[in-house]
Amino acid sequence: MVKKEKVTIKMVADEAGVSKSTVSRVISDYPDISDDTKKKVREVMKKLNYHPSAIARSLANRISKNVGLVLPSDEDFFLNPFFQESLRAIAITASSRGYDTMLVYNDKDETTAINRLVSANKVDGMILMRAIVNDKSIQYLKENKVPFVLIGNSLENKDIYSVDTDNFKACQELTRILVENGCKKIGFIGGDKNSVVTLDRLKGYMSVVKEKNLYNDKTMIQENEFTKLNGYRSIEKILSDNEDIDGMIVTDALIFRGVVDYLTEVNYGKDIILGTFGAEHQLGYDDRFKVFNVDVQCMKMGQASCNKLIDMLDGQKVNKMDIIDYKIM
Repeated sequence: MVKKEKVTIKMVADEAGVSKSTVSRVISDYPDISDDTKKKVREVMKKLNYHPSAIARSLANRISKNVGLVLPSDEDFFLNPFFQESLRAIAITASSRGYDTMLVYNDKDETTAINRLVSANKVDGMILMRAIVNDKSIQYLKENKVPFVLIGNSLENKDIYSVDTDNFKACQELTRILVENGCKKIGFIGGDKNSVVTLDRLKGYMSVVKEKNLYNDKTMIQENEFTKLNGYRSIEKILSDNEDIDGMIVTDALIFRGVVDYLTEVNYGKDIILGTFGAEHQLGYDDRFKVFNVDVQCMKMGQASCNKLIDMLDGQKVNKMDIIDYKIM
């Protein structure tokens, strides 16, 4: 007698074209699963004669009390003050509300790491720590009905829950401050050009360049990865092509370190005013340069994103977008 193959939750998921976690949520009758998806999965369960065991039902109903944090795979991620402070705030907030945090690195072109957490029901929801153009992580989480909050702004998805600062306005204001302090030729050093925060800040900078009719050339703009080394190389490149530059917008604290290291190393003797973001913890290490800093209040950003996610998990109504105020010092 041929033994009949046991039908598994994976077989149901494959047949229905959804994830295992989605099947589990259908079994538990989660409200965040659409009626169409529930109908499709239940039809497959009936077709395959799949009956979830008591253990399977228990696992499906399990609440992990874990919040997943999706970290960018930057080489110097943990050196970046923004992420250090945001992570600390998220961990403290989650713990105060009875949740633990799980960290996962996610390559910008893959969702493998996120899938591992979701398919194993290891997290109840996720926080994405950076917004990028055409983010596959957002699409995956939406398709699989996983609750999540984005720190940043998605260009393609206006219907998701997020926490951000007004990066366009902040960089616009910062650039104007440099102009008011006498700068006529201002360069720009940003992070990854596929990072939404870089794009928003570049737009703010360019709006003032056009508004004030400032000198502008493509050699005055550099976009690289978020590393100290790229800050060093970027300022070196800009100054080699523009010796008379008198102002510089630097959109990231880690990149800013590289910029200051280069200017200090070469004993740059000309007056240059620097505008940057998130460098409030390091402004004292070289006082030879005049610096204006945008404090994006990353602790508040981390706290707000975690509270929003847990409120969502608790079934509370929350805003789609929360904007955290910034301060320029």
